[in-house]
Amino acid sequence: MEFLNEELIQKIIQLTWRNPAFMAIAIALIWLIPQLMIRKIMSENYKKSKQKKQRQAIDKLYPSTKK
Repeated sequence: MEFLNEELIQKIIQLTWRNPAFMAIAIALIWLIPQLMIRKIMSENYKKSKQKKQRQAIDKLYPSTKK
């Protein structure tokens, strides 16, 4: 006796993949997870860029004298 026969597999597929609520959640996760990762990376790059510009502005106001 086989545990996962064809009929059971088809029933599982029908209950999950063809379920509109499940598909909406799956599509939302596929859509949102990369956006969250990209947003975090872009935020870190923005902070680094902002600090670099601030450092350059301070260096222009107070130049170091090399002798």
